[in-house]
Amino acid sequence: MLIHEAFNETLKRYKISGRALAQEAQASESLVSQFRHGKKGVTDDMLDSLLEAMQQLAPGSRKYFCSLLAGEPIRLSVSEGEFKDISEDEIPELLIAIARRWRAGDNEVVQVS
Repeated sequence: MLIHEAFNETLKRYKISGRALAQEAQASESLVSQFRHGKKGVTDDMLDSLLEAMQQLAPGSRKYFCSLLAGEPIRLSVSEGEFKDISEDEIPELLIAIARRWRAGDNEVVQVS
């Protein structure tokens, strides 16, 4: 996968608009658009700025981008089928636990109270 393809795929997956990214990276919208569609390259410093801005807008997006370049897309360790038996009452508790773990930024087990 080419760099601009991985970049564009990441923006799509994380629903990051070119406008928001350009603003966060202090770059022009035109540059972001041309790069994401393979019409223009960017310097190493600009790519670093774009990736940093992407990460600020959508945590985890830089890691996903890098995984695409490495040819090893990030996959969930659990399948959606494992959640089919969760009741509607349990879903909010599960989402709260996920949010707490995400914010903690580590691998501790989070208790739902």
